[in-house]
Amino acid sequence: MERLVSFLRTFVILLFIVSCHLSAAIAQEAMHGDYWKQQVLDDVLAPWQKHAKDQEYGAYHTYLNKDWEVVGPDKKYPGMIARHMFSFSVGYLLSGESQHLNLARDAFEFLVKNAWDEQYGGWYYELDRAGKVLSRDKDMFTHAYAITGLAMYYIVTRDARVKSYLDRSIRVLEEHAWDKANGGGYFQGLHRDLSVKDANKVFSPQLAPVSGYLLYLHAATGQDKYLKISERILDTTLKHMEDKRTGWVMEAYDRNWAPLVEKNRMMNTGHNVEVAWMLMRLYALTGKEGYREKALALNENLIRYAFDPETGMWYHRLKVDSPEEHSQDSPWWVQAYGNMLQLYLYAHLGEECFWENYQKGAAFWNKHFLDAERGGEFTSVGRDGSLLDSSKAGKYKTSYHAVENGLLNMMYLDYWVNRQPLTLYYHINSPVTEDFFPLLLEARDYDVKEVLLNGKRWKKRKNRNGSIKLPAKGGYDLVVQVQKKSRGKSVQAIP
Repeated sequence: MERLVSFLRTFVILLFIVSCHLSAAIAQEAMHGDYWKQQVLDDVLAPWQKHAKDQEYGAYHTYLNKDWEVVGPDKKYPGMIARHMFSFSVGYLLSGESQHLNLARDAFEFLVKNAWDEQYGGWYYELDRAGKVLSRDKDMFTHAYAITGLAMYYIVTRDARVKSYLDRSIRVLEEHAWDKANGGGYFQGLHRDLSVKDANKVFSPQLAPVSGYLLYLHAATGQDKYLKISERILDTTLKHMEDKRTGWVMEAYDRNWAPLVEKNRMMNTGHNVEVAWMLMRLYALTGKEGYREKALALNENLIRYAFDPETGMWYHRLKVDSPEEHSQDSPWWVQAYGNMLQLYLYAHLGEECFWENYQKGAAFWNKHFLDAERGGEFTSVGRDGSLLDSSKAGKYKTSYHAVENGLLNMMYLDYWVNRQPLTLYYHINSPVTEDFFPLLLEARDYDVKEVLLNGKRWKKRKNRNGSIKLPAKGGYDLVVQVQKKSRGKSVQAIP
């Protein structure tokens, strides 16, 4: 009996040592871009492709439990389907595998066939499983994410037909949803004919355009119009949505920017992280010190009250008047946003505190959100990693946030931190008449190391500020490798 007890004790100790070594190895791997690339392709997109696609009617099932079983009502939301279009476009951008581009195209065709309003423009809010319209209203949060999917699909393909829907979708938002008479801001909802249905101004429609598509389009095309809209949105947000007593950005206001008190009692961590992150990205593009100062002040409060330094978890909500009181959950998207902000701050400022926060947050994500057995990521966990919501998909949960998390972690690490070459894949459908910038970051200080057209070196390229001169035709595969120029100060590379 004593021998058995001794054996079991030794076995448990060895198991613990092996587990610690494995955790340390994974943590080290996660400091390199390739880890996040493979997470996108293998741990996120592969199970979504296998389990979530609606093989009978097209697009994707909306509600899936932890075992990828279809649950809940058979409804589909165009803005959420477009998030998958974003995801599989990124899959192609990272791999060049045609299956990803085919899935992005399928999502696009499903949306154009079933969800675009040919009479008035804009995207319907809700469909049944087969694609029949259930709600013809235009919700500006989901409309913004329809644009997000179109934008990434366009960036990867430069398809003229996609660009047409992209431009028309942006016009709906800018010409009909932006309040030109009452201090700006996007209305929450429009009727089918694009008249105002809900004049309240809530957080998500305000910032989703910046993080979802405007900065990506600016990086890909170099067109200042996208940057100008981004600045207008952030300036309006700071002017009207920032609580001057606490510094938090709040959730809901009426048409005249009077706060909707009941909806502003809790601070949303993910939304405040998003503001700080977008402000830092605008600072990187404009050099305006006010953006940087606001971002760092907001981040300081977030780290003090919303980040758990022991576990690496980001708390979902805080009480505005007593921020020490917080919720006990972290949704997947809040954790992802918090991690990306810390990595971005480290990449640009080089301070070790940001790096330590990122490492802890990334470890928490990898350990508790990823489903190592079935693939995908859970919706919400507690401080100890316990599952609070184990579902894989819901009305507002798709593949999008986990994919963007992997994409940007990869690019931030390899480009800015480790200064490794980045290889990106495109399939150019239409002649490219505008500047083509391959790197989807707030940076032009890179060398174009190699350009391949249909597998052959493209020698006629002309680099201008990082742009590439492409042939006046469409229908070819394009592979571009870029690397940050070696001159200048850099943060400490990861061994």
